[in-house]
Amino acid sequence: MKRFTRLTFFCVLSAASWAQAQTAPVTGRVTDGKGQPLPGVTVLAQGTQQGISTDADGRFSLEVAESASLVFSSIGYDPQTINVAGQRVINVTLRESAQSLNEVVVTALGVARERKALGYSVTEIQGESLTQARETNVANSLVGKVAGLNVNSTSGGPGSSSNVIIRGASSLNQTNQPLYVINGVPVESQPSGGAGATIGNSGGQYDNAPDFGDPISNLNPDDIESISVLKGAAASALYGYRAKAGVILITTKSAKGNDGVEFNSNYVAQQVFTLTDWQYEYGQGANNLKPTSATVAAQAGNSSWGARLDGSQVVQFDGTSRPYVAQKDNTANFYRTGSSFTNTLAFNKSFTGGSVRLSASNLDNKSVVPNSRLDRQTFNFVGTFDPFKRLTIDARANYILEQAKNRPILSDGAGNANFNVTFLPTSLDVRTLKGPNGNGTGADRNELTFNTGNPFNTNPYFAAYQFANDTRRERLISSVSARYTLDNGLFLQGRAGRDAYNDRITNVTPSGTAYRPTGSITEITSQFTDLNADLLAGKTFTVGEAFSFTPNLGTSYRRTKLEGFRNSGDDFAVFGINALGNTRTRTVAPLFSDLEVQSVYGSLDLAYKEYLFLTATVRRDWFSTLATPGLDNDLSTTYPGVSGSFVFTELWKPDFLSFGKVRAGYSRVGQATDPYRTQLNYSLSSIPLAGFPFGGPSDPNIPNSRLVASQATEVEVGTELAALQNRLRLDLTFYKKKSSKEIVNTPASITSGYSGAVLNAGELENKGVEMLLTVVPLRTTNFTWTSSFNAAYNKSTVISLAAGQQQSVYATSRSGVGFVGQLVGKPFGQILAYDYQRDGEGNVVLTPNGVPARGELTSFGTAFHPWTGGWSNDFTYKRLNLGVLIDGKFGAKIFSATDYYGTIFGLHKQTLANREGTFGPSNLDAATYYSTLANNVSSQFVQDAGFIKLRQVTLGYAFGSPLLGGKIQRLSLSLVARNLFFIRRLADNIDPEGSYNAFSQGLELGGVPPFRTYGLNLSAKF
Repeated sequence: MKRFTRLTFFCVLSAASWAQAQTAPVTGRVTDGKGQPLPGVTVLAQGTQQGISTDADGRFSLEVAESASLVFSSIGYDPQTINVAGQRVINVTLRESAQSLNEVVVTALGVARERKALGYSVTEIQGESLTQARETNVANSLVGKVAGLNVNSTSGGPGSSSNVIIRGASSLNQTNQPLYVINGVPVESQPSGGAGATIGNSGGQYDNAPDFGDPISNLNPDDIESISVLKGAAASALYGYRAKAGVILITTKSAKGNDGVEFNSNYVAQQVFTLTDWQYEYGQGANNLKPTSATVAAQAGNSSWGARLDGSQVVQFDGTSRPYVAQKDNTANFYRTGSSFTNTLAFNKSFTGGSVRLSASNLDNKSVVPNSRLDRQTFNFVGTFDPFKRLTIDARANYILEQAKNRPILSDGAGNANFNVTFLPTSLDVRTLKGPNGNGTGADRNELTFNTGNPFNTNPYFAAYQFANDTRRERLISSVSARYTLDNGLFLQGRAGRDAYNDRITNVTPSGTAYRPTGSITEITSQFTDLNADLLAGKTFTVGEAFSFTPNLGTSYRRTKLEGFRNSGDDFAVFGINALGNTRTRTVAPLFSDLEVQSVYGSLDLAYKEYLFLTATVRRDWFSTLATPGLDNDLSTTYPGVSGSFVFTELWKPDFLSFGKVRAGYSRVGQATDPYRTQLNYSLSSIPLAGFPFGGPSDPNIPNSRLVASQATEVEVGTELAALQNRLRLDLTFYKKKSSKEIVNTPASITSGYSGAVLNAGELENKGVEMLLTVVPLRTTNFTWTSSFNAAYNKSTVISLAAGQQQSVYATSRSGVGFVGQLVGKPFGQILAYDYQRDGEGNVVLTPNGVPARGELTSFGTAFHPWTGGWSNDFTYKRLNLGVLIDGKFGAKIFSATDYYGTIFGLHKQTLANREGTFGPSNLDAATYYSTLANNVSSQFVQDAGFIKLRQVTLGYAFGSPLLGGKIQRLSLSLVARNLFFIRRLADNIDPEGSYNAFSQGLELGGVPPFRTYGLNLSAKF
C-alpha cells in the first residue's frame, strides 16, 4: 500500500512537472488605443525573470509555458496581464495611464492630489535624482531642474548656505527664502553666520564671518523620497504668512512594503579650478623696482608693481633670495584635493498593521581648504501604524549631528585665507608662507607676516591652521500625526512637529596674529525650538454621478524660541591657550527671541465629471510680533485664494493630443515682521565700554508700533499638454505677483540717535513665464532617449520705496565703490557703481592729473538673473544609463571686487598698458594712475554674470538581478561628476555664481574657489 501511494504521488508530481514544462512560442503586437504600434513595451512572464521588449513595430516573440501569464507594461500606459492558455498569437491594446497624465503629487499641508485637479504649477523632483552626483547642501541639487527656481550658493565651501528664490524676489527687505516643509511640518530655513542677510554688507574690515550653513543643508538626501516645489501663491496660500516666497515640500522615505536592506555609498573627489587670469610679466615690488631687502619686500606686500620678471635672485619677505619668476600655480599649491564620502544604510520592514524604516548615514567631507572639514551623522526613523481599523499613525524622527572645523571666513575680512591666495604677488610662491612650522608661523610662533604694510592681510596658512571657526549642531526634527476616518468618510487629523537644534560656535583669533597680537575668542551657545501643531477635518461628498466636493477645516499653532549667550574674551593671558578662561577681558550678551502665531484655515475642492475642478482656500493668522503694549493693534491678516483647472481633452480630444488642460489661480499671501520691532527694547552689548558691559537699544532702527504684515497677491494661468502617445509634454505658466506694505528700513536723522526707522512702505512687482518641455525623441526595444528642457523669465520692478525715497543701498562691496540697492522703476537688486564723468557733449572729463574723473553713482542692471534654464538628457541602453544636465543663467550683473583689487595690486592685465611709462601732465606712474582710476571709475568692474555650465554627468549600470543566489535584489554602479566646466562664461577672472552671503547676490570677493567633483555612487538592495 505504501509503495502504491508513493508511486501514485510520484506519477502525479511528474505529470504536474511535465505539464508545467510544456512551452511554446507566443507572438503578437502591442498597440495603443489608436492602433499605433508601441515600441519598448516590456513583456514579462509573470513570476519569472523571462521577458522581452517589443520592437519598433510593437511586435514581440517569447517562448513561455502554456499555463503562463504575460504582463505587458510601459511608461505612460496601464499594465495589462493576459493568460496564455495555449494561445499562440496575442495582440494587446494598452490604454494611456491616467496616473501618468495626472499623477498624484504632494501639495500644501502634505495633501496628495491628482495633478489634473491642480489650478497652479507644481514641480516634483524624485529623491533618486538628488543622490547620484550629490551636493552637501541638498538645495544645490535643484539647480537647473525646476523652471523659475533660481539657486545660488555662497562661496563658503561644502555645507555653506544656499540662496533659493522662486519667481523672483518677494520682499524688498525681508527674506526671499522659501518655506521648507518636511513631512507636513514647517521648519526654519534662515541661514546663519556669514550667510546672513547683513554680514559683509557694510564694507567694513571686521564685517566678516564664516558661513555656518542653513537648516536645509543638514538634511541627508538618501532619506528624501521627493521634493515638491510650490511656486505660486495659489499653491502655497494655506501656509499664509510663511508662503510669500514660495514653499518647498520635502517628503522623506518610508518602508511602504519595500522590505529589505538598502545601502548607498557615494565618494567624490573635489578639485579646485582657477578662473583668474593675471599678468605674469611683472613681479612684487614698487616703482618698477625689485625688492632689495626683506624689509622692502615685506613693505611691498601684495604689490605686483615691481620690475619685469627676469629670473634673477631677489630677496623676499623672509630674507631668503629666490628666483624672480612667475608663480602661476599658487591656487593649486595652496588648496588640496578635497573629498566627500557618504554612506547610508537603511532597514525597511512591513508587518501586519504597519511598517518601519530605520536609516543611519555618515558624511565625511574634507574641504579643499587646508585644515577644514565637515562631519555629519544622521539617524532617521519612520513608522507607519494602523493599530485598528480607520486609524493611521505616522511617527518620524530625524536626528542630525553636524560638526565643522574651520569654516572659511568670507569677504576680504581679516582671517580669510582665500583673499591672500588670490592676490599674492606674481613672483611670490604661496608655499614659502608656510614657515618653519608648516602652519604660517615663524620660529617665535607668531604669524609669519609677508605684508607689514597691512597686517590685516593674514598669512593664508596662519588663517587655515591657527584660526578656529568651529561649529557643532545637534538637531532633532520630529513629528507625529494621527488620522481617523469615520464610517461616513469624515476624517480627523492631528499633527505635531518639532524642529529643535543646539548650536555651539567657537571663533578664535589666536595670540600672535599680526593685526591682534594678544588674540580674542568668541563662543556662542544657543538653543532654538520651532513647535508646530495643527488639526484638520474634512469629508468628500458626492452629488449624483458627476459632482463631488470636499470641504476641509483646520487650525494651527506655532511657537518659536531662541535662547543663548554670546561670550567674548580679549587678550589671552598665556600664549597658545585659546580658551575663554584664559582671557583678561570678558563680556557676555544674552540671546533671546520668541514669537507665536495662531491660525485657522479652510479649503473647498469641487470636481465635476473628473474634468472640471475648482479649489478655494482661506487662512487667517494672528501674530504676536505685531503686538504693542497699551495699543489695540490689529494682529491678524487674512489670505484668500482660488484656483481651477479644466481638462478639455475629456470633452474634446483631437488626434494629436493625448492630454490637455488649462488652469488659473489667484491668491494672497504675506510675511510677518521679526520680533521686537514694534516697541523699544534693550539688550546688553557684546562690546565692552571701559572694560564693562553696557546696555542699549537692541535695534538701531526706530520701532514702529503700527506695523502690519506685508502681503503679496499673485495671478497665474497655465496649460499642460501631452501629445504623440505622451512622448511630448508641455507645461507652460504665466504669472504676475505684486508685493505691497513691505516692511523696510529707511534712513533716519542722525539727531534721533538711530540709524533708521522701520515702516510699512514700498511695492515690488514680478511677472514672468515658465516652461517645461519633455520629449522622448527615440524609443526602441533596447534604447530610450528622454530630453527635458525648462526655462523661465522673470521681470521684476521696484514700484515704490518709502515716501520721498527713490533709491536705497542695502549692501556695500569691501572695495567701497560697488553697491547693491533698490531704485524705483528698476528691477530688484541693482548693481551700483561710479561711472565716468562726462561733459555736455559726452566726452570723458579728466582730473588735473589726467585721470578720468568720478561721475555719478549709476545703476548697471540687476544682480538677479531674469533668464534661467536647464536641459537634461537621459539615455538608456539596456542596463546602461547616461545622464547629462546643462544649465544657464543670463541677464544679471555682478560687481567684481576681485578685478578691483587685481587692478589696485597690479595683477590685472589691464595694468600692463604703459606699465613703465607715465600718465597725464603730472607724470603719474602706472600704480598711481590705475589705483586712482579704479576708485574713480568703478563701473569698469561691473561684469555680465551670464553663463552656461555643464552641471552634471552620470554614467551608470544596473546589474541583472537577483545576484549572489538572490541575496542582492538590486545593484547599480555609477560614475558621477558635477560642476565640470563653463561652456560659456561672460565674466573674466571670477565665478559668476560667487557671492559672500546668501542675501547680497551681485557682490563677490575672497570666496572658496569653484571646484569640480568626480566620483562613484554604489546603490544596493538586499
